[in-house]
Amino acid sequence: MSEFDRLAQEVQEGIEGRNESIPIGLPRLGKYANWRKRIFTLLFSSTGAGKSSLADDMILNACDWCIKHRSQGGRCIKFIVFSMERAKHYRIAKWVSRKIFTDEGIAIPLPKMLGWWKEKMNAKEHELFLRYKDYIDMLLDEYIDIYDGARSGQDMYRILKEFFEANGEYTVDPKNPYKKIYVPNDPNLIVVPVIDHGNLTKRTKEYPTKKQAVDFTCEIMQGFRDLEGASPFWIAQVGRSISNPLRLKDSEAELTLDDVKESGDMGDACDIALSLFDPIKYKQGSKTGYNPTDFLDRENGAKYFRSIQICKSSYGEDDLRIPLAFNGFCGQFKELPRKDTLDDKELRNLAESVKNRSYFLQ
Repeated sequence: MSEFDRLAQEVQEGIEGRNESIPIGLPRLGKYANWRKRIFTLLFSSTGAGKSSLADDMILNACDWCIKHRSQGGRCIKFIVFSMERAKHYRIAKWVSRKIFTDEGIAIPLPKMLGWWKEKMNAKEHELFLRYKDYIDMLLDEYIDIYDGARSGQDMYRILKEFFEANGEYTVDPKNPYKKIYVPNDPNLIVVPVIDHGNLTKRTKEYPTKKQAVDFTCEIMQGFRDLEGASPFWIAQVGRSISNPLRLKDSEAELTLDDVKESGDMGDACDIALSLFDPIKYKQGSKTGYNPTDFLDRENGAKYFRSIQICKSSYGEDDLRIPLAFNGFCGQFKELPRKDTLDDKELRNLAESVKNRSYFLQ
């Protein structure tokens, strides 16, 4: 089969609907950034902006879609999460909090759920919490593997290699003995290694500096994308340059790929790069047209506005910005409408619905 024949085959599969992505729950962003094979995605932001929450929101939306459509067969997904920042059970606890809120409209923040506050869950809330055992068991049995704690690139390579060996076969191209081919047992399965976050990659004797460790792990993820068809999702922390007073003189400053901490290799390696920005943290406006302070709860300081920018897209448009509402207590995101479609009254009502959280239940 020639290269054009392979392309023609993929085009035909696309016509038949076999190349469609799995939704991330954010329709406008999902036209460009979504779950599909052989796509390396970089998500970066500053501390506390919600990058891990956004990743989890995208993951859980995809899993919920797969659960809803599982009887139809076809596309499915497997996330292999290297949770180097959050402990596994705390991550799962936030998933339960999110699911309870989206299903029932009841807010049970993580500190309340785990008894860190004087205000504890009551009997009704505890009973509600216990109802989600089957849901979490299904996620962890079928859709998500979590490895918490710092990992080296070698650790991640071993774990991923064992998964692919157990779920497919390696062969050699009959026309080129130097070219390896991977044949998955399930060609409809999208495998997503999630590195959260990459700056916490453990150093080793072979890679003694943080930059060397990060660059080596990035190379590993490129390899799994190119041979096994994996779709790595790399979460990165930005450096301190965004806090430079000279830079913040721009009233609508934004993050760029140059801000990614430790290494610029991810920016070169990735197919899609997304920056998540909390403008209120840096006293900035937003190029989305919104005034971020309209979504600031003056009583408790909760910041419900974020913006996401597509900084790089190898197969589509870039430099696009989408305003997001952020429900921080459970890590939920929802796109906001275009600002220019709203009059003053509609804008005020929107901001109020975001701050009282009813918007997230629509």
